Amino acid sequence: MAQKTVGESMREKVASISKISATRIIWFAGIVLMILIVLAPIFVMFKYSISDRSSVVTGGMPIPLWPYHPTVEQFEGLATMDSFITAAFTSMKVALLSVIISLAIGTPAAYALVRYRFPGIMVLATMLISVRLFPDIVSVVPIVESFIRFRLVNSVLGVAMAHSLLSTPYVIFIAMGVFEMIPKDLDEQAQILGASKLYSFTRIVLPVALPGLAAAAIYVFLLSWDEFIFAYFLLAFGELSTLPVLLQKVLSWTPQHNLLAAISVMLSIPVIIFTFIVQKYMQTGATAGAVK
Repeated sequence: MAQKTVGESMREKVASISKISATRIIWFAGIVLMILIVLAPIFVMFKYSISDRSSVVTGGMPIPLWPYHPTVEQFEGLATMDSFITAAFTSMKVALLSVIISLAIGTPAAYALVRYRFPGIMVLATMLISVRLFPDIVSVVPIVESFIRFRLVNSVLGVAMAHSLLSTPYVIFIAMGVFEMIPKDLDEQAQILGASKLYSFTRIVLPVALPGLAAAAIYVFLLSWDEFIFAYFLLAFGELSTLPVLLQKVLSWTPQHNLLAAISVMLSIPVIIFTFIVQKYMQTGATAGAVK
């Protein structure tokens, strides 16, 4: 009986180890598959961006997995293209201004909705957030018509304000969740020690809320950087254009894939840089205000 019991226990251990190994293999395979799914489009975009003409126009032959003669001539051409440089600076100014406007409006609004209770607060919050339930094409006509009256078309400020109309509801929604996680006692203790409400908000609560606000800033930057409809209609009759608008103009004459891929790479680089810059606030902001 003892030998049989030992044998059974050994078989159970082997079976459990096999189950654990099989689970780990499945998880590892799933992780590898997800990484490949994420990296495959990036690889294709980068490959085309450094492809020479013979690697793109193959005359019916299969396109090579790697360019025959990798080159950076597409990037050199974009660096000397005045319209691309101007559009890049315009997109950067619009995106950064949109982040500033959206955070300046959305952060205090979210703080007030969370900290101060008054009749109809949920209705107001729902109305603010429900603005994004409507497609952009529905609101572009009245907004453009209003901006024409205020002479905000063909300007960086006008496009940034239009993008802020799109992103501010998201900022309010994200910031409300952030402020709800911060104990109200933190504000009250600061005010008991003599701090004003403005001081406790700017010096105590905001540093603690920086990780969530940094995530909101990244989202606003991405939304403004990639937005096309409002930028197209607000800049249609002027010389300014953002990168998505310029890309639409480039597509009108059917360019080669390597030029489009190079533009896509150049579009991605500022987003990556901005994300890395803002990411430090997500890492250091969690305890910055709690020790004041």
